[in-house]
Amino acid sequence: MWILGISELDNDAGAALFNGPDLVAAANEERFSRKKRHRGVPVLAVRWLLEEAGIDASELDRVIVAKPPWSKELRYNNRHLLSYPYWKGSPIPAGERLLSAAIVFGWRFPRNTADIIDLHGQLQRWLRETALPPHKVIRVDHHRAHAASAWCASGFESGLIITCDGQGGGVTASVYRGEGARIESIHRVRVPHSLGLFYGAATKALGYKPGRHEGKVTGLAAYDPPDTEALALCRDLVRNNGVSFSAPHIYGAYPRMKRILDRCGPGPFAAAFQTVLEEAVAAYAREWLSRTGAKRVALAGGVFANVKLNQRIHELDGVEEIFVFPHMADGGLGWGAAMDHWCHREGRRPDPIADVYWGPEFSDAEMLNAIERAGIEWTRPDHPEQAVAAMLADDKVVGRFGGRMEFGPRALGNRSILYKPTDPSVNDWLNKALHRTEFMPFAPVTLAEQAERCYKGLAGAERAAEFMTVTFECTGVMREKAPAVVHVDGTARPQLIRRSTNPFYYDIVDHFHRLTGVPSIVNTSFNMHEEPIVCTPDDAIRAFRLGHLDALSMGPFICSATGEARR
Repeated sequence: MWILGISELDNDAGAALFNGPDLVAAANEERFSRKKRHRGVPVLAVRWLLEEAGIDASELDRVIVAKPPWSKELRYNNRHLLSYPYWKGSPIPAGERLLSAAIVFGWRFPRNTADIIDLHGQLQRWLRETALPPHKVIRVDHHRAHAASAWCASGFESGLIITCDGQGGGVTASVYRGEGARIESIHRVRVPHSLGLFYGAATKALGYKPGRHEGKVTGLAAYDPPDTEALALCRDLVRNNGVSFSAPHIYGAYPRMKRILDRCGPGPFAAAFQTVLEEAVAAYAREWLSRTGAKRVALAGGVFANVKLNQRIHELDGVEEIFVFPHMADGGLGWGAAMDHWCHREGRRPDPIADVYWGPEFSDAEMLNAIERAGIEWTRPDHPEQAVAAMLADDKVVGRFGGRMEFGPRALGNRSILYKPTDPSVNDWLNKALHRTEFMPFAPVTLAEQAERCYKGLAGAERAAEFMTVTFECTGVMREKAPAVVHVDGTARPQLIRRSTNPFYYDIVDHFHRLTGVPSIVNTSFNMHEEPIVCTPDDAIRAFRLGHLDALSMGPFICSATGEARR
């Protein structure tokens, strides 16, 4: 049975194709269109998936969309948004409550309605153009698709599933109980109460783009303790009430946020929002862990892109294992929607995921053709992985392109920029070369067998760490040998690499370890600022040149630059 899963269309549209329980491939539209967080139907991604499988759309048995029909979506979104009594029962000043109501009724409601109608119109046109009969198209609830992605990928036999994001289908957070192939919804939080929008407000106040730059806020939050007034504001805005939380007045409080930010500065402001986000989600998780007796937690939804939050959940009393779906935000919903349908139909679940190398791959001939078209000098050493490690040990910045592209927001060695981890100034000069503004240090890739030497508190989060989805406190060894990847709070967000997962990438790190005694290297995504991660050889060559990298490792080929990376 050919099953195509399509994600929510309004943010980072993507798709995944399965033949029964077996994944063929998965990718997001932005990698093909080169438009960051592409909005709309993932036409190019689906076209590539069908070509990869050697089928056409008429052969699809089911198309599973993580989006309800437009009439239901309007009802789900707007009923709770409009019916909430914004002017009652809150410590927020009356003027801010009224401003929240005015923004919801005058802006949020009309915008939601227009977006829903527009995106459903795009989807219906594409379905007609593709000649897919209506009986083949099935809709799956947004948060159920999130839950299914985390559960099916985790491999847990029983446990709790928590989702949390800005909103999807009128829901902003949910709890599911997982048992074998079954997931059961046991709690939902609905709009206007949204921790995703809460953190997004801080992102916007700080001058960044909500839905895209929340990671900058997370990194910034580590530099200072939270400001007292900002912390009080955040605790007024987000209230835990036993089994749930409330946060209805985010919009109306924005002017006060800006006043506090102007007074206290970015670091203490960001720290307040990070603190309260962790408090709220941890309290929500703790309550439902206690009620269900669960020991394992699977997480999905855009809020769980916050790696510091994930560390907090991992450290809760009673949590034995944690897993975060690697493509935790809306771009991963197509994978979850398809898996939810298959598990429900078959009454069983697939094997847990081993990796997320699910995107396009290019032959040696295709890569060499791109290199020669670009007029770049190249060699083909007998052991290119050792050559890359030697260049890293010799202070070179190397772009790595090869194998199948990663699915999700993290570069995991096939579309990565690599550097030695011993230079703590790299975060400044390499980000400038890539035209980025970042507050987080670069993340490390670490040999899995050396992980205990490098990180504290790994137990129960080893698999999450294979996908760079959680932070850990670093050991003295890591702080001394790899300061470039240790944040100011003493934590790092590692990728633990095993040879069975990615032999070429593992061998680079292993040989670097043999040369230097350091079992980690810097791994940052291979892209320029505000551009998607590279997909094709041509994308990689362009970013290689624009970023002024020292070398490009493309498949078995090593390409040289005319100059050196800026330092």
